Amino acid sequence: MIKPKSMLVDKRGDVQIGGCKIMPLIETYGTPLYIMDVETIRSTVQAYKKLLSIYPNSKVAYASKALSITALYQLLGEEGLFFDVVSDGELYTLLNAGIPAHRAYFHGNNKSNDEIRYALEQEVGCLVVDNKDELKRIETIYKKNKFTHKVAILFRIVPEIEAHTHDFVKTGQRDSKFGVLQENLFDVIKYALSMSFIHFRGIHAHIGSQIFDVEPYRFLLEKFVSIAEKAQNEMGVSMEEISLGGGIGIQYTEDDDPPSIDNFMLTIASAIKDTIDKSNLKIKPTIVIEPGRSIVATAGVTVYNIGAVKTIPDKRTYVSVDGGMADNPRPITYNAVYSADIMNKMNDPKTNKVTVAGKFCESGDILLKDILLQKPEAGDILMVYVTGAYNYSMSSNYNRYRKPAMIFVEKGQHKLVLKRETLADIIRNDVKL
Repeated sequence: MIKPKSMLVDKRGDVQIGGCKIMPLIETYGTPLYIMDVETIRSTVQAYKKLLSIYPNSKVAYASKALSITALYQLLGEEGLFFDVVSDGELYTLLNAGIPAHRAYFHGNNKSNDEIRYALEQEVGCLVVDNKDELKRIETIYKKNKFTHKVAILFRIVPEIEAHTHDFVKTGQRDSKFGVLQENLFDVIKYALSMSFIHFRGIHAHIGSQIFDVEPYRFLLEKFVSIAEKAQNEMGVSMEEISLGGGIGIQYTEDDDPPSIDNFMLTIASAIKDTIDKSNLKIKPTIVIEPGRSIVATAGVTVYNIGAVKTIPDKRTYVSVDGGMADNPRPITYNAVYSADIMNKMNDPKTNKVTVAGKFCESGDILLKDILLQKPEAGDILMVYVTGAYNYSMSSNYNRYRKPAMIFVEKGQHKLVLKRETLADIIRNDVKL
């Protein structure tokens, strides 16, 4: 699925998402504009919850880095999710949404001392510890600030499982900045157990992003159960939690063929139940999964205004829009590929091969290369699909660009959840000589 679940196009070509006509929203909020379909988000969350129906001792934790805003946290909190945060900023936003810190897992390969202190002050649900040095810093900060509560931790380990994905988003291979090497795991567990305030809960791994195959997760689960059995037998330690991370892939173009979330969850849930039932573990561990992109990506579209069309004979036609790499850095960063339509010409044939260029002062600021679209003209509206994840969250103020607004749409209602930045916002942190 590339388009939001609730998207409709009528006979006249008018587009609706969440029961809202999009053209009036553009007139109200301008372009570029991020639009999020709440129905798609809720539907995807329900698909993930199928894990709980087969293996009830599970948690679904939203990976905030995909999109961290107050309104989304509120929505997902209502759905009963836990949360994966990777900075004090994400944790602060979560708390601003009214979500208690005990529902958060705090990740990161090099958390700052201030972040560790803040997480401890808020009594975050679990610190996912990346290395022994971090554990030492947690101990120092805990004692310096005279905290008295228990601190729950998971150790992130390097699973050495190869998932076929872009090199920049591979995290499971041995040569990675993330995690404890497996041969060092028991040493750091023993070190953690020597600290009376530490509650060691288990282990975590993340094997990458945009993964279309369930097999890497099956291998990861089997490896983790084997490690848990060894820890139980050799150290007398029970793994209360096993986190399989996230990374389940979604469809960006018609060429992508990921399994549905429903099928993915049914398959992995059955594997979890079978593997743990056959194991020699004395307690059944809680299984945690951390989807991010797959919850919000397809829910999102971004609409742009086409300002110019430039044809270079026998070479290429450039379509320039009023956004680009600052509101969607994924194409220039990962060579990410997207799908799109000219929104005001939805019923026209897509017979024009064009390259959609952004407005920023970089030749590499290309949003879509050699894509088939309806005939483009200045003043048209371009709708780019599957932009709910890693667009706003990775956006920047490059060229002193003002970040776009974002709205949620559902059941014929729209809600502004991010204001468009103003010129005053751009200089808010500047200090004059």
